[in-house]
Amino acid sequence: MNHHITKKLPSPEKYTDFNSYLNENTYPKENSVIWEQPEILEALNSVDFSTRGALFLSNPGSTPPGETVSDISLTVQVLRCHEHTTPHTHSFWHIYFVISGAGEILLEDEKKHYIQYGDVIYIPAWTSHQFINNKSEDLLLYAIQNLPEMAQKGTLLRSDGSDIYSVFSK
Repeated sequence: MNHHITKKLPSPEKYTDFNSYLNENTYPKENSVIWEQPEILEALNSVDFSTRGALFLSNPGSTPPGETVSDISLTVQVLRCHEHTTPHTHSFWHIYFVISGAGEILLEDEKKHYIQYGDVIYIPAWTSHQFINNKSEDLLLYAIQNLPEMAQKGTLLRSDGSDIYSVFSK
């Protein structure tokens, strides 16, 4: 194979020299963010939530917006006394941390699993799940998820029942 240096790339819309590629794909260093519990609780008490009861913890310096860290988002979810989420499934995974309270989670096995403070729950993509709070105190969860990654790839899909839909088209 004959390797030689050329001054101009063929089809510049298809090819970029690697040094230019690296320069075009540099991002500023992210800043640290502290989400203080009193502010989180105040925000949770001041927002009218949907059936998800979730509050996204945004990183003001994140590029692109919608990420807490690269390809990952962090949300706080609250289920008030005797509330539940809609059973659903989607193309991204969750790791939940039970921060306070207790309740149940219904997974694909159709069995209710008791959850309480300190529990960590991993829910793979396309695993049906529903949270149920049948207690007299709020159930507070943190969720780490790869939702931004799926959105960037155009594969952010969801099902709240029988139909699967793109969140971009609904």
